[in-house]
Amino acid sequence: MPSTRGAFSQLLAPGLFSVIYEDLEMHPEEYSQLFNVYPSEQAYEEDQLIAGLGAVPTKPEGTPISLDEPIQGGSLRYTHVSYGLGFQVTREMWDDDKYGIMRRVSQDFAGSIRQTVEAAFAGILINAFTAGTTKTIDGVTLFNTAHPLLGGGIYSNRSATDVAFSVTGLQELTLLFEKMVNERGLLKRTMPEQVWMPPDIQFKAGEILHSAYKPYTGTNEINVMQGRFTPYVNHYLTNPTQWFMTAAKRGHTLKGYWRTQPQFDSQDDFMTKGASFSVFFRFSAGVTYWHGVCASNGA
Repeated sequence: MPSTRGAFSQLLAPGLFSVIYEDLEMHPEEYSQLFNVYPSEQAYEEDQLIAGLGAVPTKPEGTPISLDEPIQGGSLRYTHVSYGLGFQVTREMWDDDKYGIMRRVSQDFAGSIRQTVEAAFAGILINAFTAGTTKTIDGVTLFNTAHPLLGGGIYSNRSATDVAFSVTGLQELTLLFEKMVNERGLLKRTMPEQVWMPPDIQFKAGEILHSAYKPYTGTNEINVMQGRFTPYVNHYLTNPTQWFMTAAKRGHTLKGYWRTQPQFDSQDDFMTKGASFSVFFRFSAGVTYWHGVCASNGA
């Protein structure tokens, strides 16, 4: 008999991987709607904080012009994390599979990838209130009542007391947002445009953001929040009370880097005649700076 080369995994891989890609495409990404995501060709990416010049002072007649210079702050590094997962199929399972089990396994594979990526990005927001977790380039938590400014002073991008999603809460964060200053205390004039929330808040958000009159009152006051923000639900935000106000993507530094997009591989096992399949990818997620975002941990 002529010798033949085993190609079990090669016969199976195109179909399985096709299903994986199809399943990934069926569920739109949520993290990339909020986070700025870039490719990376390095082991890590790093940002540096620099404060620009201050306000222009008065110049009395006959006196020299005052001099100023930028102030260098800290740095923040995005270190890419590696992820990998595999599964094996026996030759007998492949031969006797009459019910599409392998197709369902490949769909689970796609779901595992999506869960890992989405949860990592959502975790940046979920953990941004707790000391020692999501820190920005100034060394404190992303949502903090005392962000230190390089030029002196502090600023808050978090509600003074944890407030539930409400008209009052929206107004408080809007004012924090519109009065936001840079490292030299100069007004930023960054405008809030979006509100991000877990699924638990979506119904209340619809009532508050789309009602013509101030909700939950009988006074027929105009609802000043109507149409002011675009609401977004992120299904991977697991804290049911947290909610977030952001500028458009270009106005904040919530971001991530793909070092290696998901890569699939397959291999036959000579001794068992089975096949192995795996995925590997690398990415990093984080936030550089607190500008362009405000939030409440909820009540």
